[in-house]
This record gives sequence, C-alpha cells and structure tokens, in this order.
Amino acid sequence: MFTYNSADEVVHAAFCIMEAKMADAENFTSPEIASNYLRLRLGQSEREIFCVLFLNSNHQLISAEDLFLGTIDQASVYPREVVKRALQLNASSCILSHNHPSGNTTPSDADRNITRRLQDALQLIAVSVIDHIIVGPSGSTSFAEKGLI
Repeated sequence: MFTYNSADEVVHAAFCIMEAKMADAENFTSPEIASNYLRLRLGQSEREIFCVLFLNSNHQLISAEDLFLGTIDQASVYPREVVKRALQLNASSCILSHNHPSGNTTPSDADRNITRRLQDALQLIAVSVIDHIIVGPSGSTSFAEKGLI
C-alpha cells in the first residue's frame, strides 16, 4: 500500500501513471484522448506552459515536452525551437498545447496567430499540426474540434 505525504505527491503519482499509460497507448486519435492527458499535465499550473506532443506516423507519442514557460497570462513561443525539436525527434506530426491559468480556454488572437506561425514553420519540414488544445483547471478547447485547424 502506498502512503502519500501531500496532495502534490498524489497528483504527481497519478501523472506518472497516466504518462506511462499514454506512452504505451495505441495512439492519440481524438482530441478527447489528448485533452485528458494535457489537462492532467498542465491544467493546475499557475503559469502558462506551452507543451508539444511529438508523434510518430501512427500518432503514437514520441515525447511530451514543456518547451516554453511563461507568466500568469502569456508565454513566448519560438517556432524555430519547436521545429528544431521536431527534427531531433523525427516526429511526423504534433499536438500543440498550452494552459490558461485563468480557466477561460477560449482561443485568443495571439493563440490563433502562433498556431498559424507554427503550422507554417512545421509544414516546411513535413510535420503536421493535428491540433492545438488550450487547457484550464476544469476544461479544454480543441482547435480541431472548433474547425480552427
């Protein structure tokens, strides 16, 4: 039987289990699968984190990486760094994600602009962006489900 000293330890243990299951999962075939994983990974953070799920040609997870850390309401994202990491991992597609600590997961103009910039940059190296998911403490918004990708 496991004993935990704090709620943070319980959350960390749950995240480790979920991450192991996702790494072994067949693939990220729906926004719901990715959203569940990303809400656990990013949803409770007090600062914006920009995460990229790098996937192989079968949409299996190669790596989930928090590439940029921001403030309570913004994070600077550099397409060059995302492209560089996609090449290093030999990814064929990716899912972009970041959290909105405010809880409002409605995409902003800045969210839409960085998504377009990343799509354009990644397209040059034949890596497709299959979704951008914004997560909050109690919900998420998928660009793919909203027809924004």
